[in-house]
Amino acid sequence: MSVPLSVTATPTYYVVLPGDTLYVIATDFGTTVEAVMQANELSNSDLLHVGQILLIPGPDGELPDPDLLPRLLPAQDDGRIGPVIVPRGTITERMTHMARQVDPQSPYYGTTWLTYYGRPNVPIMGILGEYSIEELIPRLREEAEAYDRANGDSLTVTPAFHLVYGMATKAAGEQNSHLAFMDDTTVISYIEAAEAEGWGVILDVQIGALEPSVSITRALKFLKYPNVHLAIDPEFAMVHPGQSWPGNPIGYVTAEQVNRTQALMNAYLQIMDLPGPRILLVHQFLDTMIADPENLDTRHYPHVALTLSVDGWGGPWGKISKYNALVSADSPFTAFKLFYRWDEPLLTPDEALGNRPYRGTDFAMDVTPNLIIYQ
Repeated sequence: MSVPLSVTATPTYYVVLPGDTLYVIATDFGTTVEAVMQANELSNSDLLHVGQILLIPGPDGELPDPDLLPRLLPAQDDGRIGPVIVPRGTITERMTHMARQVDPQSPYYGTTWLTYYGRPNVPIMGILGEYSIEELIPRLREEAEAYDRANGDSLTVTPAFHLVYGMATKAAGEQNSHLAFMDDTTVISYIEAAEAEGWGVILDVQIGALEPSVSITRALKFLKYPNVHLAIDPEFAMVHPGQSWPGNPIGYVTAEQVNRTQALMNAYLQIMDLPGPRILLVHQFLDTMIADPENLDTRHYPHVALTLSVDGWGGPWGKISKYNALVSADSPFTAFKLFYRWDEPLLTPDEALGNRPYRGTDFAMDVTPNLIIYQ
């Protein structure tokens, strides 16, 4: 049975205030909790964040016009969006506290990472799978030049190939992991091509039926290449009772699991006397995909640059709102994913970095991402 999207509400925006509940907000606007949750892709009605922008759908499910959205803040006492504009800092001033304090050894020192994501020869998984290495290099270089212009004189750009090294599959595969790993020869071809350009490589593992720290063990050997970094994807973690394959339902990781993954990576780099820090990127597009994020440890693993990515695809209002809700100045490093095929419209580099609000509005990214992913 489908959920009615609204009752009498007029499509609008609302900024969550201290003490708000979804029930009170929905009642005040003449709609239902279910309708608001559906419009905002919320999985838990109890998880609201002060300052979060909610879409209030109309009677037929229509959403408010993004061109009408001013800067996201509670300009009025009742939380309805008002016309007040907040001054914005520079691209570096808007970074997280951690990103503003990096030392020269950090992979994020003075630079924005720009990655092309995907699985070789699998076009549906992203742009990296649509083209050969030789075709990708000039495309990524051109995109990097656009971001270099957006960065201005403050930052450089570090391009990277972002490989889905361990791909989640319905088939149980080796050791019932539900993961299919790329062969070493192919991986090394991307590493060496990136190395020749002075670029990075991120090896992404989709966890499957393994413990997150176990899932990356096969990738650790590639850390002998100084341009290689790692990522895990909670979406495909098989954590639900009776789950048959990755991604259905959506998985999650706990902060403790992420910390164990950091600890393993940190120890490996130390034992093997390899240079660091290296990026460990954790994907998310729901607020449930990293349980108890307040317990993420950013102090005890000096060889790991923990990075939280926000990956949702779709229109600008949804992507920007989700990013602003899931990361803050107190987050570690942050990343933001764009989809060439599914974002409509695709944000410009200045919009993705938060230098400018989304065109025609005052609606902008609050925190400057340290890493931009194109899928």
